[in-house]
Amino acid sequence: MVLWIGFVVLAVAVVWALTSPLRVTPQKGHAPDSELAVYKDQLVEIESERAQGLIGGSEAEAARVEVARRLIRRAEERERADKRKSQNDSGLRVAVMWAAAAIPVVAVGLYLAVGSPGLPGSPYTARLDVPLENASASDLVAKVEAHLRTHPNDGRGWDVLAPVYMRTGDFQQAADAFQRAMQLLGESPQRLTGFARARVMLDNGVVSEPARKAYEQLRQLDPKAVEPRLWLAIAKEQDGDVAGASADYKALKAEKPEEPWKSLLDGRLRAATMKLVETPAVGVPPPDGTKPDFHNMSSEQREAFIEKMVGGLASRLKSDGKDLAGWMQLVRSYVVLGRTDDANTALAEARKNFASDDKALAQLQALAQVLGIGS
Repeated sequence: MVLWIGFVVLAVAVVWALTSPLRVTPQKGHAPDSELAVYKDQLVEIESERAQGLIGGSEAEAARVEVARRLIRRAEERERADKRKSQNDSGLRVAVMWAAAAIPVVAVGLYLAVGSPGLPGSPYTARLDVPLENASASDLVAKVEAHLRTHPNDGRGWDVLAPVYMRTGDFQQAADAFQRAMQLLGESPQRLTGFARARVMLDNGVVSEPARKAYEQLRQLDPKAVEPRLWLAIAKEQDGDVAGASADYKALKAEKPEEPWKSLLDGRLRAATMKLVETPAVGVPPPDGTKPDFHNMSSEQREAFIEKMVGGLASRLKSDGKDLAGWMQLVRSYVVLGRTDDANTALAEARKNFASDDKALAQLQALAQVLGIGS
């Protein structure tokens, strides 16, 4: 009952504060009227001319009567206009005040219709005393949090709480809980995975350094696991190594991973391929110089188009072997397509064509080191 009284008092105070400017009666007054001022000036001027003898008394009187008639008519028109405006303003103020007063009434009606005013309160301390068989998820979280406040070194508690934070979308709390559990209980695949996922979600899909380190440890524990390899490839792409990331995507796709990794892998590979082909320094330009419409191509059409461009570049280099940029594009493209043997063969051919050019050989060697091929 006390709560309802408080609601009523609060609603009345808010409505009173909002409508107080509308309850003030505006002071009556007239704005300056240029036409009235002109008529008044004409009366003064007529009187002045009569005193100077410029016009006769009868003429002055006739002129004064005419100006006075106009002045009275204008004053009556102004009075009627002010009266209409005052009535309109008064009606508007009343309507707004009624609308403001109706807001809390409507709100209470909606709450009574769809809310639960009769539901008993559940203080935080009371939730801690709820029997486990009757406890909700929030009750259980409250119990564990209260326990960890008094026993912060209970690693098992942090280990239980961390996945709950993940499910509720509290990624900062989840990352902290996973990290605390690892400090107290040691690292495990489950804790490392949970921590890495929480960090990626917290950073809006960016593989930050803490997440990268966790995934690298997971890859060492299980070299065939898809998740750490995929996210490390994404990290490589985010660092600018699109060719290396694309090669990793290709290798993973060849293993035919299950969902949800398959969909994520296909999307990342598609995006990386578009970047490589559309970037002259990395991709292979189309033979006719036009920009391909990858958005409207299927994955099979896209791969066939790229294979055709790479084949065309390889054929051209057989007749023009002194195009260093072309050889470097060809080697990168083979790596992107997962054709490592062809990449090594193209690298060897390029070195033969530039055997007497130390600068070109140095560039080819640097490329081989970046792509992890050759010797």
